[in-house]
Formats: sequence, C-alpha cells, structure tokens
Amino acid sequence: MAYTGGPLNELNGKMGISAPHKSVAVMKLIKQHNPKSKGELVELIKWHSENTCDCGVVSQGTVEDFGINLYKSQMNYWGEYKYTLSECIQWEYDLFVIQSLKGGMIERSVISELSSRVREYGFSEAQGFLDEELRIDVVITKEGESVGGVQVKPLTYRFMRQGVIDFNESANKKWNKPVFYLYYDMNERLINCGDLIESIREL
Repeated sequence: MAYTGGPLNELNGKMGISAPHKSVAVMKLIKQHNPKSKGELVELIKWHSENTCDCGVVSQGTVEDFGINLYKSQMNYWGEYKYTLSECIQWEYDLFVIQSLKGGMIERSVISELSSRVREYGFSEAQGFLDEELRIDVVITKEGESVGGVQVKPLTYRFMRQGVIDFNESANKKWNKPVFYLYYDMNERLINCGDLIESIREL
C-alpha cells in the first residue's frame, strides 16, 4: 500500500499517530545521522527508542509500533477495522521512511530550483533552532540578511488535523518574518512554486 492522501492519512492525522511527541522527530533524526538507506533509517528509529543518544532525539517506538498504533486507532475513529495490521504498518513505513527520505531530497531540490529562478535572493537549509523549534525548512536571505522562510510539505499536509497545522503556524510566527508554504505531490512536482516566487520577490 503506497503512501497516499486517502483514509489512512486522515486517520493518522486526526488521531495524531505520527505527531513527533507520540512517534519520533524523524527529520531531525535524518539530519543528525544522515542515513544512507531505508533500512538504516528503520534501525535508527528503533535504536533511538531503546537507547539515549547525544543527538537528543527520542523515539516513542519502532516503525512497526507506529503501525500498530494506527491499526488500533481505527476502532475509536471508525468503529471498525477497515485496514489490516500489515497495511497499517506498511503505511507508517511509507510515511516515516520513504516519504521522510524523499522530503530531505526535495528540500535540497527546492533550494536549487529557487536559487536558479530568483537569483537576487539566497536560499539555504534551515538549521538548529529555526528548523527544530520554528519549523522552517529553507531560509531566504537578501544581501546577507534573513528576510523569510519556506516550509516544504507534501500536498497531503492539508489533510492533517487542524491542531498540527496550528502548531506549525504558531511556531512560524515566533520568527517575526514571513514563512511561506511550498507543496509537492506524490510525483515530487512542486505545486505552487510560481506563487511562492512572486511572494518572495515582494519581500
């Protein structure tokens, strides 16, 4: 079962299964340890659920555990089990492993795309506090000064529960600079890049 914006995405979002405090801050984990394969990321998530690491990331379980949580949440949400346990585990694997690794690659491609199309601005990967606390993926600079940021999200982000969206937006506002959202679809096509570029040029 491929990762999609369907019923399991709705269930996962509404029940908060993949919220960082209930699962793992997977993008921080990737940036700290730079796994080279899907298998390595699976093992990193598991290791951080059983051990204390200097990177500060703590996982609340394994990818399989997150799938079990998704499976069990069906009864509370729908009153029935529409999907099997193996389908739920596969869905969480697609989300935490495949999509997360893809997300990092997409962020880098976004920086390359924007750098080539908006040459009067600089674009770089957000680090530390900006990334972890303010939920910013890409920093926009002009003449060496930070003037805004970009959050890069899959299109399915729009289906997340409102609490998750509000949390991100609240974190963004703490920076006191504009933060724009750039969405990509399952084929990694950037959905609103033209609109984003127009907004950047108005900074």
